[in-house]
Amino acid sequence: MEGYLVYLRKSRSDGEHESVEEVLARHEKLLQEHAVKILGEPVPESCIYREVVSGETIQDRPEVRKLLDRIQQEPVRGVLTIEPQRLSRGDLSDCGTIIRAFRYTDTLIITPTKTYDLADKFDRKFFEMELTRGNDYLEYIKEIMMRGRLASVSEGNFIGSVPPYGYDKVRSGKSYTLAPNDEADTVRLIFRLWTEEKLGTTRLANRLNELGIRPKKGDYWTCASIREMLHNPVYIGKIRWNWRKTVKTIENGEIKKTRPKSSEDTWIMVEGKHPAIIDEKTFDAAQALFGNAPRNKVGKELTNPLAGMLRCECGKAMILQPQQRSAPRLHCRHQTHCGNKSATYEAVEEAVIAQLSELIEHIEVMIRNGEDPASINEDIIRKLSKELNDIETQQDKLYDLLEQGVYTNAVFLRRNQALAERRDKCRSALDQAKAAGSPVPLEKRRLMLMEAIGTLRDNTVSPKEKNELLRLVIREIKYSRQAGSRTKWDTTPFNLEISFNF
Repeated sequence: MEGYLVYLRKSRSDGEHESVEEVLARHEKLLQEHAVKILGEPVPESCIYREVVSGETIQDRPEVRKLLDRIQQEPVRGVLTIEPQRLSRGDLSDCGTIIRAFRYTDTLIITPTKTYDLADKFDRKFFEMELTRGNDYLEYIKEIMMRGRLASVSEGNFIGSVPPYGYDKVRSGKSYTLAPNDEADTVRLIFRLWTEEKLGTTRLANRLNELGIRPKKGDYWTCASIREMLHNPVYIGKIRWNWRKTVKTIENGEIKKTRPKSSEDTWIMVEGKHPAIIDEKTFDAAQALFGNAPRNKVGKELTNPLAGMLRCECGKAMILQPQQRSAPRLHCRHQTHCGNKSATYEAVEEAVIAQLSELIEHIEVMIRNGEDPASINEDIIRKLSKELNDIETQQDKLYDLLEQGVYTNAVFLRRNQALAERRDKCRSALDQAKAAGSPVPLEKRRLMLMEAIGTLRDNTVSPKEKNELLRLVIREIKYSRQAGSRTKWDTTPFNLEISFNF
């Protein structure tokens, strides 16, 4: 049955006694029965949108975004859903997006109790009230749930979705707690190696990887995951909550979510119902080692001019390692995992100089030919910005003509789809042009590259000064060197891919 869609989403009001799949299946059955009753046949599978992720806003729900795109790009007579609030319980901005999309595409919103035609001012007003009521209900439910979480945490229950390494999440009455599993022995080993054998987090991670022990996530242990475990009080039978709050910010008109560490005075720390894996004496000893561990890098002079720029193709930083009987070498910090072989610093530096020299030659040719991408890119950005502004103006006029009755719905949909395609292409091209930034003029590039080469070859300049100057020119250097033999006589060449800041 072409021209009709179904949108399904589980709401907080559905409760936790049913899974997402069970709720969606039950609602789909009701909506298909309603479709057969009013339309004569069910809606086909290709026209059903099932939202399985949890999200408060349209931005967080991919299926509703696909549905909105579809009703704006092709004729859709109506969308069946259990209630208006399933489409949005977000803020006023989300409500406005939903209303505009359905109103100006002349798409009906069909529920088992009522059909909404947003071209009708009374239906539109009633629909707006439903969405606003849904948003108020959402805020109320969030407040109630927050109180419930606080109460549950205060009782020592575990309310997280993923249990920490060493534990399983198990039901305890109406709540959940933690129970040690086979991974608990690994937790004890980690604390013992840290407190008794005084292994650092990197060496400790390498030891676990050598033993073939796998973390809960990822293929191998990292120093960050080890550090996180050593600091986690869950292993002494405590529950820590609210130590990473979700913080929302606005960037480029979109809501961004981050989870920074909160200050200690805002945490909730209580005795948990779960048994401890580590005794408090061992845990306190582990924390004391963090406080007293020597920080070798503090005050230490930088020795690697390529630090912060040179990375292995696996993504890890390359480290400069002095040698007792030979020249210093650069190697990947995770060399045992990625398999990339090391190379002497001198060889890598000469390869960098060679690529900088080649770029200078290329720039000099462009200068002689009168080419300068700086002015060209500025012209492109200016033209694309004007074109995008013209498209937005046409879009506004299109809506006005529809409301005035000059355009029929069919004409509006056809022209609206054409405008949408032009807008997407224009925005994509503009984003690419802006991402390229404002290119540095060619002559300035040439001088910067020449200064970088001269500085690298000047033995009187400190590695720190070389690093600071190179960072103005080079954004990243990707290193790779794979070979079957790992002997020092292996002459397999390495490869460098340099990304510049202009």
